[in-house]
Amino acid sequence: DMDIGIEKDGWGRGATLFLALLAAFTLLTVPAPSAVGAEGYVDNRARSPHFVGGEFKNGRESDKSYWKLLWMRLTTDYDDWPHWRESSPGPAPPARVEGDQIRVTTVNHSTVLIQTHGYNIITDPIYAESCSPVPFSGFKRVRQPGVRFYQLPKIDLVLISHDHYDHLDLPTVRRLVARDNPRIFLGLGVGRHLLDLQARVTELDWWQGAQVTDDFSLTFVPVQHFSGRTLFDTFSTLWGGFVLEIGERKIYFGGDSGYANHYKETFARFGPMDLALLPIGAYSPQSFFGYAHLDPRQAVQAHTDLHSGKSIGVHYGTFRLTAEGIDEPVKALARERERAGLPAGDFITADFGQAVVLKSMPSKASRPTITAGRHEGEESNGR
Repeated sequence: DMDIGIEKDGWGRGATLFLALLAAFTLLTVPAPSAVGAEGYVDNRARSPHFVGGEFKNGRESDKSYWKLLWMRLTTDYDDWPHWRESSPGPAPPARVEGDQIRVTTVNHSTVLIQTHGYNIITDPIYAESCSPVPFSGFKRVRQPGVRFYQLPKIDLVLISHDHYDHLDLPTVRRLVARDNPRIFLGLGVGRHLLDLQARVTELDWWQGAQVTDDFSLTFVPVQHFSGRTLFDTFSTLWGGFVLEIGERKIYFGGDSGYANHYKETFARFGPMDLALLPIGAYSPQSFFGYAHLDPRQAVQAHTDLHSGKSIGVHYGTFRLTAEGIDEPVKALARERERAGLPAGDFITADFGQAVVLKSMPSKASRPTITAGRHEGEESNGR
């Protein structure tokens, strides 16, 4: 996330403090984006019931300031990460996957390629070498993406959960727009960051839906997190997850989130998910990051709350954002899954570049009938 991280390997705490303060000074000089003079852009944030006093609000708010974050980082022992972990790319994904089979390829961090019903969808795409406004003091990549950019098939839709640097990587989005001109869906206000791209952007409020095609709709759903790319614009844009309804399939992409009742509420509105992509990393120390990031135990609970047929863990192993080791989220997920009595295949992690395939659904006659509350909404700010 936007939280400022400092590499400590080979550095004393004095150097860490110097770089952190330098990063803070640099952030203070970075202006927040503005929609002024942006032809065709309509700022709909004030119309949202979730936008109060110039900020978006969760059900409960964090008391963690930037300065508390800085102090926590200076006083917390971080597990060692490798300077670099060599990895080869996986096989190139197919151009399309037809029918209701779902093919999911983990690229890196929260970047996942979803292929089903002939659509190619990518979540929070990031191919950058670091995720920070200040590259020399930011989070450095320790692994290559499992699918190289040139291996990506033509992308139809980009889903962006929020505007933190590890989820909204503008250089990668720019490359995708130039190559494929995909439709981009994101929360209210986030489109301001993309004004110079002339992209096809749709901003959504929580529980607001967009009809992509006759057989494909998506809804932006609440999660417990926050937003911002500078010290001046925290909470100024909307964060969230997505529910995709494609044919009779339902896919949940959770973005970044702490644990709260929104998972149960999403199930109440949509019914069980065929697939959920849930964050499992960047949680230590939980006393600080628990507000905004699931740990593996909470991710298992979120999987249960969503009644997901299969879940795949994301948001780990790419950038050292927090104090846990590079492999700890995967190991902890296995422990928590066993503790909860879940079958091993119900909630998994996939190596970068590895594809997971959910087979076609059985015929309607052999499926149980499930009733859940419906949702309403309409597309907004489409360009």
